[in-house]
Amino acid sequence: MSHSIRLRGAMRSGVAVAMLGLLGQGCLDRPVAAPDTRLQSGVSLAIQNNAVDSVDILFEIDNSNSMAANQASLARNFRTLIDQLVSPPDANMDMVPDYPPVKSLHVGVISSDLGTPGSTVPSCANSDIGDDGLLNPVRNGLAIRSHQPWSSDRDHVRPARCMTNDPNQYPSFLTFEAASTDPAVFRDDFVCNAYLSTGGCGLEQQLESAYRALVVHNPRLQAGNLDPNAGFVRPDAVLAIVIVSDEEDGSTRDCRYAESGVACTDGIGVFDSTSAAWASTDLNLRFYMYAPGSAQDPTWNLDRYMNPRAPNRGFTSLKPNRPENVIFAAIAGVPIELPQTANGQTDYAALLGTMADGSDGFTGMSAEGPVSMRQRNMDPSCSTRVVPACRRQGTTYNPAMPACDTMVQYFALPSRRIVEVARRFQATYNNGSISSICQTDYTSALQQIVQRIQQRLSGRCLPRVLATNPPTCCDASGRPLGCSTGPNCDPRTDAGAAAISVGCEVREKLPSTVDVATWCTAAHGRRRATGTAATEGGRPVCLVSQVAVIPGMPAPGGAHGFYYDTTVDPANPNCSQRISFTDGDSVPTGAEATIECVQSDNTSTSAAADAGR
Repeated sequence: MSHSIRLRGAMRSGVAVAMLGLLGQGCLDRPVAAPDTRLQSGVSLAIQNNAVDSVDILFEIDNSNSMAANQASLARNFRTLIDQLVSPPDANMDMVPDYPPVKSLHVGVISSDLGTPGSTVPSCANSDIGDDGLLNPVRNGLAIRSHQPWSSDRDHVRPARCMTNDPNQYPSFLTFEAASTDPAVFRDDFVCNAYLSTGGCGLEQQLESAYRALVVHNPRLQAGNLDPNAGFVRPDAVLAIVIVSDEEDGSTRDCRYAESGVACTDGIGVFDSTSAAWASTDLNLRFYMYAPGSAQDPTWNLDRYMNPRAPNRGFTSLKPNRPENVIFAAIAGVPIELPQTANGQTDYAALLGTMADGSDGFTGMSAEGPVSMRQRNMDPSCSTRVVPACRRQGTTYNPAMPACDTMVQYFALPSRRIVEVARRFQATYNNGSISSICQTDYTSALQQIVQRIQQRLSGRCLPRVLATNPPTCCDASGRPLGCSTGPNCDPRTDAGAAAISVGCEVREKLPSTVDVATWCTAAHGRRRATGTAATEGGRPVCLVSQVAVIPGMPAPGGAHGFYYDTTVDPANPNCSQRISFTDGDSVPTGAEATIECVQSDNTSTSAAADAGR
């Protein structure tokens, strides 16, 4: 029997690109290639032998005037997320949960309102900073004070637990402890915090609000941290960022918040309705009609939020050395029926297009009417908007009397920038998720978020196929196979199954409780590092040998070390890519280990789509 251990990602400067980005699309989207040392890209992944059991979830809630029904739907379905995280299902009925339960949750809420600095715009109550990305804006936001949810909850969504006229009822974020918190009470507390109702700024800055909350403010659990968001992000918890919005991200360059060393030109003039410098005279359309990266684009470059080549920047900077523990999900302006790849995943290239200006994005006819994800795609029937990304599920479209008002037929506009960030997380860490806000029920959207979280709770699954030596072929799901003839096989290895290895090395830094002379031997598939690498921080370092295995098979008997395991993980049936150790040779308690890999650099395929973003 062999033991699989969990991987926690760590990409460091000098080892180039993240494994998931460079291996990006798996076997069906690009061939598995042997490492090309002329184009070296690497990854350094930390290995630990304990699982994550805590999750911090940040909900960014759009509180503009079209969002009341969507917030109510989230309120109705939120219990799905809690139940599946703390009481995981048992799909195969073997009396073992499909993934480890969450023991502790932090749930925080922010609004999309960052104001319109430099200009006064109706509905943007605090023009300078809005709610500033502060957790629990009902309590801490400056803008929401003029439109508190208890004064605008016409549909009576807020539970009885929500006290009227008391913004201080709840702390900055909510805490759920599986051993003591009542899930039903916690659901009501969440609704009291997350149902912000309407009245917020109609020029939303969704990504920047999350950035303000997580990067500009200091939300970390640290001694002496006095920031209003302090304590929300714990060092050993998974961090999930969930955007709930029905419009495009309008995160505008405000150089007061520029990153150190990154050039900045203010874009806040976009909020000046009298300015002729922007892509439209309509304030809202200015965020849909510009060419990305042009002089009329007022937004921050998306690398600010997620840069696959710089994991210590943006949202992933919250998890130093473990960027794969940051999850990004959106319930946003996308079609209800998303385009799919051959293996059933969201086809982001078809959705956003491959051209930098977004002019070749998805268009189609949904059951509810025409939809589009294209940039600058004006609706010929409504002069004040682009073609919607989706329309409320189950509603009727009358081409003879097209509805330009959300009160007649609800619609959401394309959330292209938010989707692009989700795509980057998905391609790099298998941690991106998008769902349509036009759905009448958000259960499936929340289940997708749970799925991304549970992949990190089980902790053993590699998000993408590793390049192998010799090259392997793959089955229809992208899982490596022992090769034979067939459409998914590499002709170089179609003569039969062969043992494979990966271009990786495992280094293990031992604690004082482990006897080096006994452990760091061939009997455990290890040898001492030599020279200056023999110790690190005063601790001895072992190098772990790699065992070549036939794809889909366990390590051969008598072998010792680590191996690339493509058997199905019994603790996670969806996982068939991981690093495992032979029996008795797993990372000992207290040890720190990293796996260093060199893989071929295939990250350039999306460069055109990302240009100017």
